[in-house]
Order: sequence, then structure tokens, then C-alpha cells
Amino acid sequence: MPKTKRGLFIAFEGIDGSGTSTHVHKLEERIEDLDKYQDVIRTHEPWKNEEIKRKLENDKVAYSDGLKMAGLYIEDRTQHTRQIIRPALEEQGIVILCKRYKMSTCAYQWAQGVPLHDLLSMHNHRGLLVPDLTFYLDIPRKVAERRIERRKKTEKFEKDPRFTEKLIKAYNALLGLSEADPRIFGKVVRIDGNRRIQQVSEDIFSEFLPLYNSWISRNR
Repeated sequence: MPKTKRGLFIAFEGIDGSGTSTHVHKLEERIEDLDKYQDVIRTHEPWKNEEIKRKLENDKVAYSDGLKMAGLYIEDRTQHTRQIIRPALEEQGIVILCKRYKMSTCAYQWAQGVPLHDLLSMHNHRGLLVPDLTFYLDIPRKVAERRIERRKKTEKFEKDPRFTEKLIKAYNALLGLSEADPRIFGKVVRIDGNRRIQQVSEDIFSEFLPLYNSWISRNR
């Protein structure tokens, strides 16, 4: 019986309002244009942890419960990886497009005050994966705020501009870390998200396509 090819794992990162949801969907459409028979799963984190969702909706202070939230996110990620991502990748050869993964917890909870070393250590020995490619959608705080204002509700991390500035600095530092040691987050590509949706989508696709073509060639 032929061995199933391993799928591709693509993650999307950015501050709230950066367009991660939009561009997960856009990339799925572009993959469908390439091959309408290619199976794609769109997923997201947090995945199923209801306590995380309650805290995001109800907490008033962006900096509260950083260590607790890190633990909740990582446990949720462990279950998400075990039940959805790893089986789809390794048993079914599917392309996974995931809104947020390990880098999100390292950025958000580091900005909350949890030491980065602790956050990285908390991810160890949990059977987690390194994405094949991560897109970081880079936008200024004020642009993100204008986008978030259009939403009906705001969440815990969307209400404090000073926190958002710390979050941007955290992401920038993590991008530097990923360049120094790709084993931590894999390849991370910074995309200028402060442009028209189509322009951003084209940049993402142009970075994704060589990886996709190489993957197809290896598995013929």
C-alpha cells in the first residue's frame, strides 16, 4: 500500500486587525484555482477551549492572567494538533491553513509579561509541529484600530493601544529570532498588510507557490 504523502502546514500570524482571517480564506481560494481536487483545511486558534474564549470576551485588562492564558492556549494547541492538524498532515496529505499557532502565544503572552524563555519551554515535549511556512501580516497599530472599530465587539487584547505597541515589538523580536534559529518557528515571511487586499493576497501567493510546487513535485 503506497505511503500517504505528508501535507503542508501554513500558519498566519499578526496583531488583531491584521487580516489573518481574510488571507487564510484568500489563499484557500488560490489553491483551489491551482487544483480543485486538492484538499484544504482552514482552522484557527484558539480552537475549542471555552475558558479562553470567555476570558477574551470578558477580561477588561490586557495584561491580566498572562501565565494562565499561556497554559490554556498551549493545552488547546496540543489538542488541536493531536486531533486535527497532525492526522490531516500525516495520514491524509492535506494542506492546512491555520490562523495562529505557537508564535501567537509567544508574542501575546510575552507582551503580557511572561518571559519568552518560559513560553518556549512550555511548548516543549507536547508533540507540536513547526509550520512549513508562516506569514506575518505586518500593519501599524492605528490601521488595526480602524479595522477593529468596524466590529460589533472588541476582545481583551484589542482595547489597549499600549499593549498593541508591545505586541508589535514582540512580534518583531520573534521574527528576528526565527531568522537566527528557524527550528523555533520555521520559515516566517513578513508581508506588508497595510495595502489593498488583492495586493497582500498576491504577495502571499507568490511566497506560497514555490513551496507548493516543490511539494507537488516531491510527491508525484
